[in-house]
Amino acid sequence: MSLGIATLAVLVAISIGTLVGVVAALGGRVVDAVLMRCTDAMLAVPRVLTLLLVVATTGPLPPAAFALLIGATGWMSTARLARNETLRLLATEHLRAARALGVPAPRLVRRHLLPGLLPTLVAAGTVAFAAAIPLEAGLSFLGLGVQPPDPSWGNIITAAESGIVRHWWMVVFPTVAIVGTVLSAHLVAERIGTARGAP
Repeated sequence: MSLGIATLAVLVAISIGTLVGVVAALGGRVVDAVLMRCTDAMLAVPRVLTLLLVVATTGPLPPAAFALLIGATGWMSTARLARNETLRLLATEHLRAARALGVPAPRLVRRHLLPGLLPTLVAAGTVAFAAAIPLEAGLSFLGLGVQPPDPSWGNIITAAESGIVRHWWMVVFPTVAIVGTVLSAHLVAERIGTARGAP
């Protein structure tokens, strides 16, 4: 379930971050300033602390709600990336021409901005995925995430550590899976960044 939770969390984070970033870039100076200051305020609060506080208050959440919580606390970096990339795209000739012709904002976003934002969002998504995996595993290890009998890399390690089972591979293989998945996501993000920078 770790992969499914991380994937849903990334989709939530990318969706919220893209919406905030695009609205900030298109909304003018006041809207931009308000949204970016709110984003800065949320970035100032440690994400792990927020997750621990919410989950400790509400108790263990269903997997879907747990994924939504992880996504809802991880959109801020994507919002900044989306805002900066949107501002760059708005300065290009074809976007300036489209705005001058009076293209409605929804169509401008759908037909012109989102295709240009896609490579940035894919790269941001892979990095967010790499961050979501250890978050989910850590909270599940502490008993605040996915609950048995649903399988998660974190609660599998907890089962081995708590004496429910006494098999070393119940610790080693989930740990290797977490490290391998995070490393793979970072390598994909790096490859995407390299491809974008290629002539």
